[in-house]
Amino acid sequence: MPFHETKKIMNKYASIWNSPPAMLSHNISYMMEYGFTKEDISKTPQVISVHPLTLKNYIMLLEEGGFYKEKINPLVISRFKNFKNKSIKMLKAEKYIDNNIDVQHHILSFLQFPTDKYPKEFNESHTLGEVQENIFKLYVEWKIQMDYTDVGQALKVYHRLYNKSLRLIERSIDILINDLNFSEDKIRRHPYLIHSDPDNIVKLLNFKKLCGMDIKTVLTKHPKIILTPCESIREIQKHLKDFGVPESALSKVPQLYTLGSNSIYERLCILKNTPELNSFMNNPQVARLLYYIKKVNLRLKYLQNKNCVSLHLLSSNTRAFNRFNCSGHAKVTSNDIMHFLTNELNENKQQLRKLFERHTYWQYISLLRIRKTFEYLKNKQFTKEQIKSSVHILLYPKNNIEEALVVAQNMEDVCFLRNSNGTIKSEFILPLVLYHLEKSHHFSGNGVWSFNENNQQFLSSDPSKNVSKDNEELDHIPSSCINDYELT
Repeated sequence: MPFHETKKIMNKYASIWNSPPAMLSHNISYMMEYGFTKEDISKTPQVISVHPLTLKNYIMLLEEGGFYKEKINPLVISRFKNFKNKSIKMLKAEKYIDNNIDVQHHILSFLQFPTDKYPKEFNESHTLGEVQENIFKLYVEWKIQMDYTDVGQALKVYHRLYNKSLRLIERSIDILINDLNFSEDKIRRHPYLIHSDPDNIVKLLNFKKLCGMDIKTVLTKHPKIILTPCESIREIQKHLKDFGVPESALSKVPQLYTLGSNSIYERLCILKNTPELNSFMNNPQVARLLYYIKKVNLRLKYLQNKNCVSLHLLSSNTRAFNRFNCSGHAKVTSNDIMHFLTNELNENKQQLRKLFERHTYWQYISLLRIRKTFEYLKNKQFTKEQIKSSVHILLYPKNNIEEALVVAQNMEDVCFLRNSNGTIKSEFILPLVLYHLEKSHHFSGNGVWSFNENNQQFLSSDPSKNVSKDNEELDHIPSSCINDYELT
């Protein structure tokens, strides 16, 4: 087709403009394989923008309904719903269906269904859609022993079943039962499985593993994933890899694969571009943040004000979150800190925890601050061993450390700690910084608080000034929690 004609068609049908080129190409190839010519397609070009599964189902439903093959063309497909609402009598009169065909029996002839259960009576005043619905109910009731009323309810909930080929339904049910060992009861309890795409299930089974687990185990526990297109799962895996999230992180929340790949990408971008959430990108539980992103966004600002952002609180259920809220404390979850630092410092978690527990307030410092301080020190060329030796330095604000580094270099009476060029030896710098940060606080540990944020009153002798408001950003702890601290 000449370029100008193609452009004219695309300008006329916006649906073609908005469809992925790969899908358009697939549909054209599929229709030509079925027997349509390029001329047939060009007369009704909008049909190429129909979803491939919908296109396949429409053609198969028309075949099952008894349509002459030469009558199945792009124009009929584009008007499928209109034809579906026509009576069998009218379709026969218009020469779409042979006069001698019993449409009910014709549909059932495509299926493994006992002939002695075929309907005895047939009313040609029924529409094609009504006949297909009645046969669907009859077949599903027999195939998986599903109550007739429940089949009707499934149709009301899952509208796709109205336009689903019974041949594809039969294939899907057979694969679920024979390859995935699903019981009939399981399919009855999850009726959306009836409209799953059998070809997609086969492709999913070829994955062998998903979320680091056997694919059959995952699909058995989370059957809704069966509805996710195989291509979408591959795209999600690529997005996770690009953002450095191991697929095994999804083992606790495989439901992520029920979301669209674009949605996953957008959620990953939110996590990466939000400083408080970026700290959790390498956490094994990061999938919970991705899955519950709306809840996470709602809670984030509130927890920021309390200075106690943690992965657990961001993604926990309402009861657990309310319990924390009523407790009155502002501790962060130590597991978040431990996981981050064990990865960064290559240190044993238990050993790190013992070191941090020597500081009274370590559980009140946000992971964001610890991460920023760690990255600052790393950029200043301090080694992991030097940071581990003075690990409490990570609890202090970066700006305070920056000032203390200058002070440390100008300290008097420490000539025995200097190099021949007059600078402090690198292994002594961080201990001196810690000394300076705590000296004015009598080594109580209170140097971790940000006094430049109107929090000086927190250490005031006036108890009435030691009350904080919920909407303040708490970079401190309630005075009742302040205990003596000895820097070691």
